[in-house]
Parts: sequence; C-alpha cells; structure tokens
Amino acid sequence: MTAQGEKPRGSWSGFIGFALAAMGSAVGLGNVWRFPYITGKYGGGAFVLVYIGCVLIVGVPIMLAEFLIGRKAQRNAVGAFRALRPRSPWVLTGWLGVLTGFVILSYYSVVGGWVLHYVFLSLRDQFAGGSPEGIAALFRSLEENRLLQVFWHAVFMLLTIIIVAGGVQKGIERGNEVMMPALFLLLCALLVYALQTEGARRGLDFLLSPRWKDLSPTAVLDALGQALFSLSLGMAAMITYGSYLSKKTNLVSSAFYVAVGDTLVALLAGVVIFPLVFTFQLEPTAGPSLLFRTMPIAFGQLPGGQPVALAFFFLFTFAALTSSISLLEVVAAYFIDERGWSRKQASWIQGGIIFLLGMPSALNLNYLGFMDGLATNYLLPTGAFLIALFTGWGLKSQERQQEFEMGEIQSFAYLGWSFVIRYISPVAVALIFLHQLGVF
Repeated sequence: MTAQGEKPRGSWSGFIGFALAAMGSAVGLGNVWRFPYITGKYGGGAFVLVYIGCVLIVGVPIMLAEFLIGRKAQRNAVGAFRALRPRSPWVLTGWLGVLTGFVILSYYSVVGGWVLHYVFLSLRDQFAGGSPEGIAALFRSLEENRLLQVFWHAVFMLLTIIIVAGGVQKGIERGNEVMMPALFLLLCALLVYALQTEGARRGLDFLLSPRWKDLSPTAVLDALGQALFSLSLGMAAMITYGSYLSKKTNLVSSAFYVAVGDTLVALLAGVVIFPLVFTFQLEPTAGPSLLFRTMPIAFGQLPGGQPVALAFFFLFTFAALTSSISLLEVVAAYFIDERGWSRKQASWIQGGIIFLLGMPSALNLNYLGFMDGLATNYLLPTGAFLIALFTGWGLKSQERQQEFEMGEIQSFAYLGWSFVIRYISPVAVALIFLHQLGVF
C-alpha cells in the first residue's frame, strides 16, 4: 500500500524471486576467494564450524532485523528509520546505509571490471602454458593500463545500472533468476571437475579437516566479520530488499534460506579451488591474489583448461553482479522513495555518480585498498551495530513481535530472536569493530 499521492512501490513476484535476489546480494566475490582462504588459514573444518555458528548466532538474527525493518516500514533505508522513528537520530543509520552503498560499489565495480577482463582473457586462451611470471604479468599489465581499468569499470557499472533500472521484478528479480541458477550450475560443474584432479584429497583435507591448534581468538573474530560481510549486513541492502516483501512472507525461513545458500556457495568454492591449488603445488594462502594470479596458473597447466577458466570467471562475474545490483538498489531506492525520482532516473544518475567516485580506485590500487578498509573495517560493523541496537532497543517489544510473527511464525522463535538481537548481536559486532581497530 502507498500513501495518497505516492507512486506505487515495486514488490517481489513471490518468495522464490525474493530469496534468489537476497541470496544474490549475499553471494559475492568474498564468498569465492576470502572464505576459502581464511578457512584454510584458521584451521579448516574447525573454522567452518565456528563460522556456521557465527552465521546462526549473529548473521541470521541481524538479517532478520533488516528484513523486519524494511517490511514494517515499506520504505528505503533512510525512509524506514524516518517512518518508524520520526525526527529522531536513528535516521542517521539509514543515511549510513546509503553512504556505504556509494562507497562499496565505487570500488567493487572496479574489481568486477577485473573479473570481466579475465573473462576476456579466458576467451582468448591467454593462460595456456603460462609461467607464474607470465600470469603475474597479465595482472600487472591490467594494473598499469589505467584506460583499460576505467573501460572495464564502466562496462561493469553499465551492466549493473541496466539491471536496476529495469525495476524490482523485471530487472533485479529477473537478473537474479538467471544469474543465481547459472552460478550454482557452474559451481557444480567445476566441483565435479576439481574432485577428479590429483590434489583433490589434499585440497579437501586442507579445507575441511579440523585443525584446532590453528583456531585462535582472532580467527573467531574474523569468522564474525566474514559472516557480516558475506551476508551483506550493515549496508541496508536487506532493509531495502525487505521493503518489497509481502506481509505474508515468513521472515525466519527467508533469512535461513539466504544464509544456507550463501554458506553453501562459499564452501563449494573452496572445494573447487583447493584441489586445483594442490594439484599444481600453488600457494593455498594467497588471499586476494588467489583469484587473479594463482588460479590462472592452474588453468594454464590444465589439459583443456580454457573452458574451465571461462566457467570459473563467469561464475565470478555472476557473483559480483548479483551483489552490485543490491548496492545500487540501496542508493536508487532512496531517491525513488524520498525524492520522487523515476527508477530509470535514479539508476542512471546515481550509477553515473558512483562510476565517477570509482575512478580513483581504478587509477590507484592503494586508494582502492583504502576504500575497502573504510567499508569493511568501519562502515559495515557500525551499520550492523546500529541496526541491531535499533531493532532490539529502539523498537518496542510489541512492534517487533507483531511484525516478526506475521507469516505464521511461532512465538517461541520470536523470544529467542529478541534475546539474541538485544544482548548478543550488539556485543558480537562491537567486538568485531574493536578487533578491526587493533584493540585485540
């Protein structure tokens, strides 16, 4: 429903469309390179168990909070806090979400452009027979070619804008309905291939065998941080997507399905990557360079490695795009709801501004690293902390419970969630923030 004189807002066509879109927002580049890397670094299966615990205890409750805020207000990030608590400082939480969308998408689009470039390199079979030095030179040439980086940055932003400008159902939902199944199919095909390589057993052992001695307090805090980042929490994306939900939607099952899908993609990515890494005796703790410098070496040495490389980087393209459209939607929804802009106007103008803001990241990798640190270490934890506080303490218990229990959710589920969102989630996110500041 809309107030008199307001334009009708978009909505999801059904639960599946929403679930795929929310899962697409959560599944991003961090699932495919960062999760496997820190899992191997911090104890394999031991870290996986801790991470799953963090997702269930912290991630899912905060995701539920974002869905609840968005659906209750039926507004964008800023409008939701303005509607629920008029003329209060809580509206700054919504503004922080819009700012975070601007910041993250500005540099995320540059990295998405790198992935597109590697799709192009795969099409040209540029990795075949390449030495480690030659593969490293491919990324170095991209890094040094400023015009090429700007070009791919522009192409990636253009794809993102076109999808968001298409609308909630015809753009965002339809895009995710194509890309998310394609992502899972590519991942499964690569999984079958990877499990037949010589390094499959060693790769799975490195990823999944519990090594409790490697599990430190820092690993637990990194697991908490990865859960927030991976599930797209703290940037108001789930508030925005939640605002297009029907009141009949079961919020608990929605958050659970998104969390399971996101975690499954992260685990499967590790099962794909590490068998190839161990087959060719590459560095399993290479971190971000795993994507652009380590894996192409494996593809170059694989018999018939071109289609594998192509599938791998198409997988990354879909992961990057499904996340980028949710970031632009956070920004566009504000201008559509609060400023009365048309969807096309908001998407193209704000997308263009974000493209310009991303230019320094395309021209200087140090600046890109600074922006990533700003978002990951400060903006996201602050946003998640404020969202947990608002839901647990800013909303009255009756307000929370009434919205939560729509969609036939039992009262005992509300009591458990209410306790966690009030007492556990804010403390956990505060610990993440202090860890990022170097206190621990």
